[in-house]
Amino acid sequence: MEVNKVYFGDCMDLAKTVPDDYVDLIVTSPPYADTLSYGKEIPVFHPDNYPEWFLQLAKEAGRFLKPTGSFILNINDKIINGKRSIYVYKLLCLIEEQTGLSLHDRYLWAQKSGIPTGGPRRLDDKMEYIFHFCRKKKRARGEGYTQQNEHFKSNIDEVREPYADISIKRYKAPVGSNDNVKEDGIVDTANKKLQQANPKGKVPNTIFSFNNCGSLRGKPQNQHPAPYHPDLPRWFIKWLTDKGDVVLDPFMGSGTTAGVCKEMGRNYIGFELNESYSPLQEQVLAEAKNE
Repeated sequence: MEVNKVYFGDCMDLAKTVPDDYVDLIVTSPPYADTLSYGKEIPVFHPDNYPEWFLQLAKEAGRFLKPTGSFILNINDKIINGKRSIYVYKLLCLIEEQTGLSLHDRYLWAQKSGIPTGGPRRLDDKMEYIFHFCRKKKRARGEGYTQQNEHFKSNIDEVREPYADISIKRYKAPVGSNDNVKEDGIVDTANKKLQQANPKGKVPNTIFSFNNCGSLRGKPQNQHPAPYHPDLPRWFIKWLTDKGDVVLDPFMGSGTTAGVCKEMGRNYIGFELNESYSPLQEQVLAEAKNE
């Protein structure tokens, strides 16, 4: 399959054409269930039908994702008839039970602005889910899979963050008997263990504060009905891939992931049902600058 190209068509069909063990990272934000129309060619999926629909893609992803690869899925649920829909959780269970993928972790995207509920019994919704899947690791002997997910590529030093001042002070103090000692923060001197900050920074936590779509005003992505901010794919591409790796976005939309890949020296593959987004994708790629 040719890289640095967007293929137009149904991603469920196009996914079947990807060779085995071909993709290093899948990062995407698909249409959410029962939210809005992305164009006359793209159906609005009811939450009851969404898990089975998306499962088709997840099954193929478990085949063409490399054993060292990751699948980053940005998705959200919604309120239906006064209660929180559980279609996202149903989807997670189906992926775990019926595909070659396993849920490694979940992250939260905390957003500056949210959807006001207008009622006293429902808080404003200012978060979205980000789920991290990886390939299930086959057992060395016998059939089935292990549940160990520590085999995917991780460039953690690329995404470390500065320590807070209070943490720097604490790292200079002796470790107490009740302290939780981190593996990469320990030095043994004169039989006394001291906490020591990693010079490259701390490991990030699981809550992200990427910019939201409001900051895309004037950008070509903002012409899409559901803009996808480049901060999200950029962060995970930096953590989970190397230069020259293959990144696939099966819901390419306006081309955000392709533009980020071009900037970061990664190869991209995109699937998109609506060919009318092609001019937006070309504009995003034209504005992207190589590192």
